[in-house]
Amino acid sequence: MKLNLVDLHMHSVYSDGSRTPYELLEIAKQANVGTIAITDHDNIDGSKELIRCTDSGLYLYSGVELTAKAEKGRMHILGYNIDLENERLNKRLIEMKDAAIYNLMLYVEILKKDYGVIIPTFEIEDLFKKNGNVGRPDIALLLIKYGYCTEVEEAFQKYLIMAYEKVRKIKKGLTKEECVDLIINAGGVVSLAHPSSLKMTNEELEQEVAYLKSLGMECIEIQHINNKPEQREYYRYLAEKYQLMESGGTDFHGYEVKPDVSLGSGRDGNVHIEEGTLSLTKNIKSRYMRR
Repeated sequence: MKLNLVDLHMHSVYSDGSRTPYELLEIAKQANVGTIAITDHDNIDGSKELIRCTDSGLYLYSGVELTAKAEKGRMHILGYNIDLENERLNKRLIEMKDAAIYNLMLYVEILKKDYGVIIPTFEIEDLFKKNGNVGRPDIALLLIKYGYCTEVEEAFQKYLIMAYEKVRKIKKGLTKEECVDLIINAGGVVSLAHPSSLKMTNEELEQEVAYLKSLGMECIEIQHINNKPEQREYYRYLAEKYQLMESGGTDFHGYEVKPDVSLGSGRDGNVHIEEGTLSLTKNIKSRYMRR
């Protein structure tokens, strides 16, 4: 059976997803998805594991989603078709794991100080032992476990979005310039992830896109669960104006983390990318492609 869909944005257990790379492959097949990329946050271990599945029957693209410091909103920068053995990228991502632990402790302290939320020390120590990076969804699951909320979205709305704003300026992390440079140095294609998360006006976003383009960005994520129809239309306008390719995906984390998001179709079917229609995959051949 021909698998006719594309999903180039998903997360595994190596960042804040709940499924292994192999499980993501199986879910993709069941969802009629034939082209995928694992784009874990500041980590490529899941991507390395994925491309070893040479008999998967899917087209496989290497990927990563780097977190960049931002004055407002959240800036994530996707890298596709990267050399997974690139020495500089691997070294910097190891350093970023230490930064993620530091940032996690900032959240734990804010939750305790401002909201009276107490997370047992042993739970935090167990997170430090995790294979891959830790992040806010890990904290959200602990908030559910200890009765502070009942689902991940509630944890974010009640605690973690506000906590993020309080730690934004003191978090450790990469600049957007370094994110772009790391991906290009690893031979990859740079794409701006879910532009809606930047919380910018159209004018501000165009200035940002123009600047990122000057750094070497080649792509923009148009289809994403959080990009509304009118936003997608504007992003397509920017893509045409600045000669950018289109990337897209569901941002699937697993049903335990985002129960309303399905791999290949997003939230209530709001992501639908058919083979041969995405300019990113039409214009680049994956160094790890298998069929």
